[in-house]
Amino acid sequence: METINVKKILTDKQSAKLKGKFLKDKHWSTLINYDCDGYDINTGKLLFRFRKNAIPFNILKSGYNSFKGSINLNGGRGIAAGGYHKQTRKDGTEGKFDVSPKVESGNVGFMDARAGSGTVAVCRKTAFAKEYFNKYKAGIPFVQYVDKKYSELCPHHYKKQRAIANGTNKNYIIDNTSFTTVTVNKNFQTAVHKDSGDYPEGFGNLIIYREGSYDGGYFVLPEYGVALDLHNTDILFVDVHKWHGNTEFENCSYDWKRITFVMYYREYMYKCKSPKEELQRIKMDQTGYLKL
Repeated sequence: METINVKKILTDKQSAKLKGKFLKDKHWSTLINYDCDGYDINTGKLLFRFRKNAIPFNILKSGYNSFKGSINLNGGRGIAAGGYHKQTRKDGTEGKFDVSPKVESGNVGFMDARAGSGTVAVCRKTAFAKEYFNKYKAGIPFVQYVDKKYSELCPHHYKKQRAIANGTNKNYIIDNTSFTTVTVNKNFQTAVHKDSGDYPEGFGNLIIYREGSYDGGYFVLPEYGVALDLHNTDILFVDVHKWHGNTEFENCSYDWKRITFVMYYREYMYKCKSPKEELQRIKMDQTGYLKL
């Protein structure tokens, strides 16, 4: 295992200008495809821990088979999908809502209440976990394995995240882990963004399931000029509150496939009440029952 100390090659202002842009090979100079820990040379803070062959293939494949059904065309990925534009109505006129380009993406597990988000402002199962509960349950050992690697490789961040997960209503935690939610993406080149909506003191992760062949698709921290090349059974723990995105996919075979899994604790899940109390909240919001 190698340890590297890297310095910023872009200023904060230069990095911010990449927001919503798609990265190319010119945006990285160092490629990591081996076991490696990376630190910011100026702050000493951990940027990433990358491990090859860290997940048994049968566990990875089981996770893929369990969660692939959550993927659908999704217009809600915002900056990560390249930014927003005005909605186009069926008659060709411009709508009043901002939407982002549609990508193949889905969520597994649980969601928190987000007033004004355009969704039900209540803590709940994702549509996938609700409709395909047996598939969701079958994928839990995969999530638990990633959680175990998280505790081993990033114990400082894990301890904080596990503490808040332990204090959260257990109906909204993926069984005996520090995670509430898994985002699953297919063949999705993410534009430069910083993650939001996750527990800010935790550490991000990325796992990839690949079929067929393709070049590129590197995970890049453009501020530092560092790219990471993930393959089946690899695992990356990374500071997702830094600017990051993917390079383009090239030389793709007809059957290529790149499924990514990102596991996290949604930031406000600790506020969730029991399912019974959440149901009562829905009734109160919709009917005015018990409101003065």
